[in-house]
Amino acid sequence: NLINYTKREQIQFIHIPATKKNELVGCPSATMITTRYMLDNLGDQISFVSDTDGEWPFPGGDHQDQFAYPDVTGRVVDVLLEEGALKDCGFVYQDEDEPDTVYERDLRNAWWPDEGKETPGEG
Repeated sequence: NLINYTKREQIQFIHIPATKKNELVGCPSATMITTRYMLDNLGDQISFVSDTDGEWPFPGGDHQDQFAYPDVTGRVVDVLLEEGALKDCGFVYQDEDEPDTVYERDLRNAWWPDEGKETPGEG
């Protein structure tokens, strides 16, 4: 999770196909969400914090504090969708029994051409 200690909020990547370091870097939507959030919160104490170990990089509190911080991922995604940076292509996965809570969104960078399609300026 990306924790903003200053504002006591977080970005969770549970519905985005990225949970590990290389996945966060390699997933365009996760990279866009992270970058936008950090740019909108310059000067705040922000760090990636695992939700499975006890390491807490901030001067106060502890690892358990993050569980009380509200998740603002949806707010950042909405901004990126409204601005046309991301496009919502539905779901990569949606559980049949719990479709409202167990799912992975198919968010794509709207500025990059889809794989296999003609790139801008060609043709």
